Amino acid sequence: MSDKKRQLLMRRDMNKPLVELPPLPELYEIKTDDGTYAGAWEWITAGAFPDWQPKYSMILNDPRCAPERVFFVNEYSQPSATASVQMEEKRALVHMVATHPYAAGMGFGKYAVDACLKYMRAHGVKTAELTTDDFRLSAIKMYLELGFDPVIDDEEMELRWKAVMENLASFKGSKKPEIIPLWPDGNIPYFIEGNCIPSIEAYPAEGSKGAVVICPGGAYRIKASHEGRQIARMLNDAGISAYVLDYRVRPCHYEAPLSDAKRAIRTVRAMGYEKVGVMGFSAGGHLTCSAATLYDAGDAAAEDPIERISSRPDAFIPCYPVASFASFRHQGSLELLLGDQKNNYALIKRFSSELNVTGDTPPAFIWHTMTDAAVPVENSVNLASALAHAGIRFELHIFPDGPHGLGLAGGNPVIGKWPGLCQRWLTELGFGR
Repeated sequence: MSDKKRQLLMRRDMNKPLVELPPLPELYEIKTDDGTYAGAWEWITAGAFPDWQPKYSMILNDPRCAPERVFFVNEYSQPSATASVQMEEKRALVHMVATHPYAAGMGFGKYAVDACLKYMRAHGVKTAELTTDDFRLSAIKMYLELGFDPVIDDEEMELRWKAVMENLASFKGSKKPEIIPLWPDGNIPYFIEGNCIPSIEAYPAEGSKGAVVICPGGAYRIKASHEGRQIARMLNDAGISAYVLDYRVRPCHYEAPLSDAKRAIRTVRAMGYEKVGVMGFSAGGHLTCSAATLYDAGDAAAEDPIERISSRPDAFIPCYPVASFASFRHQGSLELLLGDQKNNYALIKRFSSELNVTGDTPPAFIWHTMTDAAVPVENSVNLASALAHAGIRFELHIFPDGPHGLGLAGGNPVIGKWPGLCQRWLTELGFGR
């Protein structure tokens, strides 16, 4: 079937009320000649339409198809979805709707299209149109939910839409990841009222020899979503299984997050993986460093078989980490973790990873940006120095420019190389298939 035959036309009467969506924290609008988001555009569309990318990569520079407005949905600092508006006299086209596969299933595309529709209404557009492929069931479902109707102008199109609707009737969308409680018996150490129930969200990769526990950042106050699921899917692309840790944050006992990380490593190792690593971002990087320097061999006498397993990771990957509470520290993370013990030097030393590196510390992949204004780059430099003095293998990447909290850094042509570098590093350590 040709591409033309795959295409379906959908239309929306803009006099109909718009669908009310819950507000997103961040929704960005840019002008097409701005160029600020050119890298994000190409990153998203290359991921969403890898076979078609050469045709779409010049969209911002081609006057024949240059959109009136481009909208991006950012998950914190990570652009995840995009859509654009092509204006005509009495109608407008919604085109280049794309969500990066790492952010699939979160509904971000719907917000990007909603932004287009609101822009059209504000400019007096009477009719909105778009084209989509007949096999993109999740996109068609979204357009129908937003008030678009199929355009059926001949018998062939009627038959095609009938087939699409039959397929939609049995379409279930993406399967949600399994949530695995870390203490299924409920006997959670350091637990206090109001804590989350520690768990891991499973993203297994078939045939992988290794797995990585992922610790999102958030200053021990929240867990940033763009440093969890998207990272797991990136690792899956390299044939590496991933498990996103939902660990306890403030208010909690200062030992609770580390207890969760160690239990997660034991739990994943019990699944039969040859290698288990731990990766984290910002305060999640601090938790990662703590897990890599404060591990234990397990309790051979424990009734719980999981507790008999070592919590030592085979590798650790701190990303713009709060590596230290002693020097160049992030005061907010220290205070939120230690609470009224924030001036306890013994605890400050315990949770400063550069002071706890030994000859048995696992190898590390570390990255940071020189201009990180939230967590000084010295955190990574001093950690790398301690590893070097102990003779531990590590790889350190310091990028010259970039803010804190970049996650995958999709759309950044320089920093966005770190996922590929990390995939290669883990694969060389035997984490892949």
